[in-house]
Formats: sequence, C-alpha cells, structure tokens
Amino acid sequence: MLVNIKNTILKSTAYKKFEAVLSYCFHYIHKKMFFGIFKNIDEQFFKFLFVGALNTVVGYGIYALFILIGCIANIALFFQYIFGILWNFKTTGVIVFKNHENKLLFKFILSYVFTFTINSILLYFINQFLNAYISQAILILPVAMISFVIMKFWVFKKR
Repeated sequence: MLVNIKNTILKSTAYKKFEAVLSYCFHYIHKKMFFGIFKNIDEQFFKFLFVGALNTVVGYGIYALFILIGCIANIALFFQYIFGILWNFKTTGVIVFKNHENKLLFKFILSYVFTFTINSILLYFINQFLNAYISQAILILPVAMISFVIMKFWVFKKR
C-alpha cells in the first residue's frame, strides 16, 4: 500500500513540477547568482553543499538540543546521526543524485557509520582543547567533503 502511494506521488504532475522548479532554482543559483561566482563548481557538488547546509542545520540543531538537555558530546552526536539519516537519505538521494531507490539505504547507513566513526574520533580529540559546540562546528566541512566522495562514488554511483 505504501509503495503504491509513493509511486503515485512520484508519478504525479505536481511532484514533477516541484522537482523541475527546484532543479531550475539550483541551476539559476549555480550559474547566474552572485555574478556567476559558483559556475566553476561542479553543479552536483554545489547541490550537495546546499542540501548539506540544510541537513547540517537540522543535524546541528538536534546535536545542540541533546547537549542542552545534558548529554555528553558523543552521545549527542550519536542522536544527531540517528535522527538525521532518513532525512538526509531522501534529500541527498533525490535532490543531489536524482535517485529514488530506497534499496540504497543500507549503503547510505554504512557510509554514515563510517563518517560517524571519523567524526567521533576527531571530536574526542578536539574536545580536549575546545568546547563541544565549537568542536563539532569545526568538523562540519571536512566531514561533509568525505561524505560527498563516499556518496558520489559508492552509494549513489551511476551504473
């Protein structure tokens, strides 16, 4: 039943129009906005950064919430990853890589386990010198770059 509903939504004219408008907006921002300063960046990587910024706001909000309620940094990071995985899978898969295949969720989760491990180890060391908020903020971009490479060449690679 849920598969039928999902297929109906994906085939609907409204969904296709929304996807087309979103694609046009990304293309316009990438090629023309700010005097075209972004046009030399790969469009897929540009979309990844934009979607990543959205995902980061959601994920960092979850992280900060768990720090605020008294969790230690690595526990807060764990919950950030758990709650963010499904949100990120859909936004990254559909918007960045134009992929609607739910069967890739396992690979996506494995990539997050890998990036979580790297992020957690680095967070542990940086927390020796800085507070938990700043430590994770510093790690956002390097972990995002590692994640893009894994997503592009392993999770959502074209066959």
